[in-house]
Amino acid sequence: MRHLKAVSFYFKASRKLHFNGFMKTKPNFLKAILSLFAAIICSSSALAKAPIADLSLKEISYKTIDYALKTQIQTQNNPFYLSGEFPTKIQSTLVPALIGVGEAFSKNDEASAFTTASVLNLLSQIYIDHPEFKNESPLNLIPQSLQNGVSTFDKYKSTGTYNFYPARVINGQTVRRPINMRLFPLWHGFTNIPNDADTTSVVLTTLLFNSKINKVPFTIPQQTYDIFSQFSDVNRNPMFYNYFAGRKNTGAFMTWLLDEKSPNMPRFYFAQTAKGERIPFIKNDVDCVVNANILRLLALGNTTTAGHAKSCQMLNDMIDKNEHASCGVYYPNTLNLSFVLGRAKKAGETCVTEKSEQKIIELILKMQNADGSWLNEKNVWQDPIITTAFALDALLHFSKPSDHKTYIALMYGVHFLLKNMKQKDTAIHWNAERFFTATAIARSLIMWQSAAFTNSVIASVLLKMHVAFPQYTARNYLTLKFDENVGGQK
Repeated sequence: MRHLKAVSFYFKASRKLHFNGFMKTKPNFLKAILSLFAAIICSSSALAKAPIADLSLKEISYKTIDYALKTQIQTQNNPFYLSGEFPTKIQSTLVPALIGVGEAFSKNDEASAFTTASVLNLLSQIYIDHPEFKNESPLNLIPQSLQNGVSTFDKYKSTGTYNFYPARVINGQTVRRPINMRLFPLWHGFTNIPNDADTTSVVLTTLLFNSKINKVPFTIPQQTYDIFSQFSDVNRNPMFYNYFAGRKNTGAFMTWLLDEKSPNMPRFYFAQTAKGERIPFIKNDVDCVVNANILRLLALGNTTTAGHAKSCQMLNDMIDKNEHASCGVYYPNTLNLSFVLGRAKKAGETCVTEKSEQKIIELILKMQNADGSWLNEKNVWQDPIITTAFALDALLHFSKPSDHKTYIALMYGVHFLLKNMKQKDTAIHWNAERFFTATAIARSLIMWQSAAFTNSVIASVLLKMHVAFPQYTARNYLTLKFDENVGGQK
């Protein structure tokens, strides 16, 4: 595919219809009837789209934020979620469904601190990045949403760190496993997982944002930072996924906050729940996006932690070797690493080298398709909406919007997003796409979706684009002419 060449906008001049003088000679009520008839004809198609073309990206972003906020659980009587949480849907494909893990043709609700914290991180960053808009609705609703969300985290907390699942007491024992996912009893113990570094780092990042935005005193104890260092990839045999990727003894941060050599952890995959929490597949693993999330937390917390330098070294090496599509054990999206590293840079993390940043920019520009989209290459699910949003967000972090190639890519990328948005009445949103997955062999077979997460990423991109190019309305992007040579060079 070829490089993007040029962007051209065209505008259709408004004009009046005269109907050969008919309107000049007929009574006024006929004018009204004809106008009403025209309005009815348009209402099923043009009416839904015409107002959108005249909106700014700021207005569309606001509608998208509003949609995301309205998905937050408001009732205390929900059987699956606490009030303040953002819902997640989990879906299996046919293979795991056949062996009793999830459902292939429907989705289950999935409460997790990780989803709620991930959404609130995005909304908080929007609020902080745009102080000039913070008193406007719906941005002025973000502080309360943040406050409501962080109030749910205690159910996931133990020993200063956090679990993906809430604690539940079943048959007198506290367990951490899916709340509504179809599971054969065989899998009950397997899914009883320990606390993890990813959920912990994302939750703590949210608590730091809450402290800043809502003026709530909060400090992360050094003991928590030390726990990250305690579980480093040093002098150990790698989990098979890392082994086949050639990642051994990286010194980087590992995912699970449990000693894999502990005699208290059951060694049999399908040991009963009563045997205690266990790391899936018994071996701890190293995930590039998990490490990027930890680095972001460390930057926000103004601290250095043992393992930081090795984590940076590993990430730069992964970028150099173009391992974007495979390095995320739990993040099967080619552009997720770039997206999270951009967020880490925003937080103040500087360990990603200029060479790596340039490689990220080159990769993103190269991957863009002729219709302006990005696809999740080398993975089962293409997820064009969220992948395009990841690409645009990373470009806005690592490149200058005024740079010619970046400018072209941004214009066409926004065009693709706007062409694929959903509208009902005055509401605007995008369908949820996959942003997280199960581990290792189930990496692309069991997927998590969050409407709030997908729409918050897009809202962030659109608001940044509005600030960068305030002169453009949605019409400019929607009526953008495509050159036949548009596309990334491959």
